[in-house]
Amino acid sequence: MIIISSEKKRYYAGVDGGATKTLALCGDGEGSILGVGMAGPSNYQVVGAAAAMQAVAEALETALRQAGIERKDLAYTVFALSGADLPADFELLQKELTENFPRLSFQLVNDCWAAFRAGTDAAFGAVSICGTGTNAAARNRNGAQAALRSLGYECGNWGGAADLAREALHHAFRSEEGTGPKSRLEEEVLAAFDGEFSSYSELALALRDDLSLKIRSIYLLPVVVFRLASKGDAEAQEILIRMGAAAGGDCAAVIKTVGMENEPCDVVLAGGMYAAARQHNPLLIDSFRLALHRAVPGARLKLPLFEPAVGAYLLAAGKDGRLIRHSGSDAAAARLARTYKELELPIPGQESK
Repeated sequence: MIIISSEKKRYYAGVDGGATKTLALCGDGEGSILGVGMAGPSNYQVVGAAAAMQAVAEALETALRQAGIERKDLAYTVFALSGADLPADFELLQKELTENFPRLSFQLVNDCWAAFRAGTDAAFGAVSICGTGTNAAARNRNGAQAALRSLGYECGNWGGAADLAREALHHAFRSEEGTGPKSRLEEEVLAAFDGEFSSYSELALALRDDLSLKIRSIYLLPVVVFRLASKGDAEAQEILIRMGAAAGGDCAAVIKTVGMENEPCDVVLAGGMYAAARQHNPLLIDSFRLALHRAVPGARLKLPLFEPAVGAYLLAAGKDGRLIRHSGSDAAAARLARTYKELELPIPGQESK
């Protein structure tokens, strides 16, 4: 007698939304990633709620089409969105998601928790994000959590590509004006704008009058800092060292808040600036490690092999009781690694130069 299982196959989606891009993945409960979709930024604090929801929907629908399934086929979805920082943010985003994705079973989390799950199978530990901005969060064995407000310099946080670009401009101008040490940033920052400005006077005027230029600098200048640091430029090196120390100290603070400073725990490093450090120059991570270990000597740094959207997908599957491990040697872990590679998604820190 042939027994045919009547259990319907279940599918899950994870969406990682940031200030630079939105990435969605969908897959089954056995670790196979079946579809991927990418769209523009979805941090509503940056682009507004309507544009954020449009980016989330575009990324998710693209992933579903590639997988050959529809929204109604999803058993559970996790939206891991930057900008979900304070209770008021969660209230607004929960309302927007409910209205834009009716009848969809989902959970809204801050994007740091997707990054954490993408880097470790541990139920407790911490994550530091250094992307466009910076964030840190920790969870202890009992489930107690702490996180930064992650609302920028004025609210106590500093770091990420936006601040790295600002520091590059600051020290390039000081080198040019003679108010600070000479640095190769003076030459390389101007060159990064591809001949658009012939002098720092022109650049200064443009920065004053054109807000979009500051936004463009976020994409152009961080890699200049990393590359000059590798060529021995002291100012570029100091920028990375200070940023790593600040991020390490912030991460130590949230770990202390949940009382884990005296026990071993995984600390996941996620975001484009840590990936750039792995690719171009390690000073950012070296400085982070030193600052963290001064306060949390048992911390184990984890450099993820997956985009945070994988973590969101794994969280979604876990909510439905499908506990897929990505660091083991079982069949689900092997499928996850294989299908991730087949979709040609980037491995953090191993992007092409």
